[in-house]
Amino acid sequence: TSSLVGSEMCIRDRQTPLLNLGNTLGAMVVAYIFLHLFWFFGINGGSVVGAVFNPILQTLSAENILFFTKGQGTGHIICQQFQDLFATFGGCGSTLSLLIAMLLFCKSKRITDLGKLALVPGIFGINEPIVFGLPIVLNPTILIPFMLVPTVNIIISYFCMALKIVPICSGINIPWTMPPIISGFLATNWVGALLQAVLIAVSYTHLRAH
Repeated sequence: TSSLVGSEMCIRDRQTPLLNLGNTLGAMVVAYIFLHLFWFFGINGGSVVGAVFNPILQTLSAENILFFTKGQGTGHIICQQFQDLFATFGGCGSTLSLLIAMLLFCKSKRITDLGKLALVPGIFGINEPIVFGLPIVLNPTILIPFMLVPTVNIIISYFCMALKIVPICSGINIPWTMPPIISGFLATNWVGALLQAVLIAVSYTHLRAH
């Protein structure tokens, strides 16, 4: 038992520099800029960036569980649930607000029909119909909002949690396919659900401006 504990401590010590780097607002913003650049070129950015970043986020989530259940260590704002439920709900680019704009205000029948087709998958975080059907891939007119909306989500959510307006995520694994509002409530409480609603509204306003 003592050797096993010693091995775990050794592994944790080796991970510490990488965890400290990944557990920062700047690191997450940079990671998501690259993630969405990959998507713009038709490459699954979540798979490419996630191969490096997700193990860090999952470790931080595990530490959050220990913090909430046993009072060990410290809680982390940035973790797997923070990424999935507050940065990119609705899929890459956090395109749920884009779907709403397509359905309510777009005059093109093709785009409106695409919005109807993509709405249900989009609610559950699957947005390939928009990414490749609108398209977002190789579409320079939508690149800036595609990259900027998740960045704004990350910054707003981070400071809301840092200022203790919204609780940090508990670390419990909430599937990334869980619809927003419900997922925010399960990961934090009703304030997290309200934050998601605010983020959708802010993203929608930003998209309308573009």
